[in-house]
Amino acid sequence: MTAKTGTTVPATTQSPAPAPAHTAPTTRRLRPRSGNIALDTKTGLLLDLTTSTSPTPQLPRGRAQNRYRCLACGLPLEHCAPRTRPDFTARFRHTRHDPDRCNASPARQASIPAAIRNARALAEQLHTTQPSTRIDLAVTAVADGECPPVLALRLRSHQGSITIHLAYASDLSSRQADQLAYTARDTTTRHWLLYDRLTPTHTPDLGHITVRPHRQNQRLERLTPTTTQRRLATTPVAVAWRAQGLLLIPFGGHSIRHEPRSGEDWTGSAASFQRDWKISHPRPAPDATWWGLIPLPLRALTAPTLLTAAPQTMADLERAQHGRESYRRAQARAQFVRKDKLAPAKTPAPSQPALPTAVAAPQPPTGSEPAPAPPAPETAQPRLARLRQALRRLLRRT
Repeated sequence: MTAKTGTTVPATTQSPAPAPAHTAPTTRRLRPRSGNIALDTKTGLLLDLTTSTSPTPQLPRGRAQNRYRCLACGLPLEHCAPRTRPDFTARFRHTRHDPDRCNASPARQASIPAAIRNARALAEQLHTTQPSTRIDLAVTAVADGECPPVLALRLRSHQGSITIHLAYASDLSSRQADQLAYTARDTTTRHWLLYDRLTPTHTPDLGHITVRPHRQNQRLERLTPTTTQRRLATTPVAVAWRAQGLLLIPFGGHSIRHEPRSGEDWTGSAASFQRDWKISHPRPAPDATWWGLIPLPLRALTAPTLLTAAPQTMADLERAQHGRESYRRAQARAQFVRKDKLAPAKTPAPSQPALPTAVAAPQPPTGSEPAPAPPAPETAQPRLARLRQALRRLLRRT
């Protein structure tokens, strides 16, 4: 090609731009949290690979003889731990072909992280009150049906060992209750089953009941226990509730009706006093009509000295029960006296004339009976009077 200046410039060929090199993505795809959480059946603890304190290097890889289980479906898991690749993320998976597949429903899988957050929040509260206490997050039972897994807090301190089982969002199933009762056979550890009072799906609320343990009105919550709660109340497990920093200890309430005694009248103003209730403690009896709740500070879980306030309050309620019965029976006796005074005087019924009785004929004397005495002779006074009158008549004639 000839330029305007008359000089000749050699022609150049435009080479194509080199293709950009393939770069790996800077961030890895986030996997579901269910792949990071598992139950260690050997220790009973909860394994969470997302925490910085997780003992991942110490855990054996693979199935490890079905050591790891899914909290949602209960099936064995495989631990995929890193070998040499530094960018490999450890996780738990169900199968090799589909690592994140779980047969549990989405609602059940979503309840597991919420239950873990709830348990950790309680652990932080207890650790604030007892900094020297070691708290481990464990699993008592995996999910069963619509019931989420039962998590537990293991507390170890110089005062002893305490295990707090947490029932989250609903009541326990029969299988979970069996596992909890089996775990509570360890008498060296105090076992609690703690419900969340702010969750209305546990038990029907019956409102409040007013008591006067120290001549002062006090309102206590009461509820209707479930069959599982009644059953666990007969085991070494202590059933309780928590709500807004309070620990609610149950006692049994039995609806009764006072039997009338002599000199008592339960009608009128005393009719409502005949219906009453009595207490069963320190644990509710199996035939309790309802359960009442005594509030204590939540730190009483780790302070045995604070727990003594609950039995003392129950004893005060029993003394108030006897005093209440004495007062109500006094009102019934007063009602009987008032009703007796207002009753009209009773007039005697007219007596009927007596019928004449037949005179028995005299019977002849028998040999065994003595003969009747002869009639007494007439007195001499009337005979002398007649003689005097006769003499006076003769004298007059002469």
